[in-house]
Amino acid sequence: MGEETTFETSAPAPGYETKAYPYKKTDGDDVDVDMETAGTTKSFESRPFYLKYNPFYWFFFICKTFVQWIHKLAGRATAGLLFTIFSVQHLQKGLVQSYINNSLSFYFRDMGGISAAQMQIYISVVMTPWSLKGLMGVGSDVFALGGFHKIPYMLFTACAAILALFAIGTTPEAQMGIGVALLCLFTAQFHIALNDLLIEAKYSEKIQQNPDINSDLVSYVWGGMSVMSVVAVATVGIVIQKLGARWVFALCCIPIFFGAIPVALNMMNDQRVPNAGCVKMDTTQLRAQGEGYTYLAALMTILSLGLANSGVFYNNIRFNLVLALMCGIITIGGFYVWTPPMIAKVNAFTLIQTLFSMSIEGATFYFFTDGPEQYPEGPHFSDWFYTTAIGLVASLTAILGIVIFNLYLGHMKYRTIFLWSTLVYSTLNLVNIIVYLRINKQWGISDKAFVLGSAALQTVIKEFNYMPAVMIMSRLCPRGLEATMFALLASASNLGSNISNYSGAFLLDMLGVRPNGSNDESEQFKNLWLFCLIVFVLPCLP
Repeated sequence: MGEETTFETSAPAPGYETKAYPYKKTDGDDVDVDMETAGTTKSFESRPFYLKYNPFYWFFFICKTFVQWIHKLAGRATAGLLFTIFSVQHLQKGLVQSYINNSLSFYFRDMGGISAAQMQIYISVVMTPWSLKGLMGVGSDVFALGGFHKIPYMLFTACAAILALFAIGTTPEAQMGIGVALLCLFTAQFHIALNDLLIEAKYSEKIQQNPDINSDLVSYVWGGMSVMSVVAVATVGIVIQKLGARWVFALCCIPIFFGAIPVALNMMNDQRVPNAGCVKMDTTQLRAQGEGYTYLAALMTILSLGLANSGVFYNNIRFNLVLALMCGIITIGGFYVWTPPMIAKVNAFTLIQTLFSMSIEGATFYFFTDGPEQYPEGPHFSDWFYTTAIGLVASLTAILGIVIFNLYLGHMKYRTIFLWSTLVYSTLNLVNIIVYLRINKQWGISDKAFVLGSAALQTVIKEFNYMPAVMIMSRLCPRGLEATMFALLASASNLGSNISNYSGAFLLDMLGVRPNGSNDESEQFKNLWLFCLIVFVLPCLP
């Protein structure tokens, strides 16, 4: 036996510290490494010319390598868990959520008469379940239904989501009230958010049991979701253009149904609690983690639901803004009371920065998709281009941003990355004034080329700003509380995004930017450039 060395697992899952594991180096190790190398780089040189540059050969070679990797991973993480991750994470969070999110604006437009500001508030209401993940985790940990902590919750919400999406998908917009529509979409998002949390907890358990599969399992999870998200973006545009946005929701019933099958068969091996009966409450783990986290989760749930309720039933944009800001301040205070000071500070920074990045989504949607009757001077993007073309560019450049960060920025100080990425991203927002004032047409630059280039650059810079936040929180999370802490941080982040929608809606209304898809609404866009100028300044303040 040779000397003892260590190696570190690469690409740790969010919420888990990278650890060193002892490994005994033997004389046979060098042989294994050489053989492995010979199977890749050296064997490439030894291949005949007609194979070396044959794309079909390399396609089948990559497929074979992928199948071998999946087979090896299934032997360590169980095939049942991998299939459940595919059915829940890939099909539902990757495919279904992308379908729904890319169709929301079009659905509200088809309902008619919904202004840009109100659209942003409605989207925030629909996305509220992602701010409830903290209490979802606490509830599933404490209450076992029928002896299981995960399966009953996942199946019940799946049934509710299928009914909700089928109802909204098959009912014409004119016959569907806005309150019922929001409830249906809220139910679907609640199902996806809950299933996302519970399956994350399940594969986190597997990583804790076998840390060697950390990077492979995380790559399988996020790689699959990225691929399915790209599939959704590539196909949703044609469905909206040919059938309408509501039929996208109806089609989402199919993957949710098939995703529930491995859950019902318990392929993820959710352990049954002995002598549980119908409902069993166990607060042992809750007491071990500390009651403060439960209080914080309950606080954010109350704030999120209260904000959503106000957005639906109290149509006063100024009041909703004040309520949203109060929710943000109370959330920051809650983190200072119930979490370690450093985590509270980082959360306060990210939440304030998210809040200051006011959303302009509602106005830009109408600006780019209004037809000649609504906005004669506008870009007049088709539904396909606005969803699929721009979405594919954003998805591919997001991957590029992650690669560039890992290769060139991983060694830099986080503060430096935050500073420069924020300044560059704000500057790119400022450049959008050119298209809002239609100056690009005077320069001979097409709207499509300008928007695709802007979307690509902004997405890359956005990844630069996102990655350090994840890495910081991975290092600061208390040991043993990673899953709970990340659920709380995700809830706070999503609450911050909702607040940015409310603040953006208020500013749009104040500036008189109130398009709603009506004919001859060019006047509604005259101050859109001013909003863009304000958005340029605010993110730099934190």
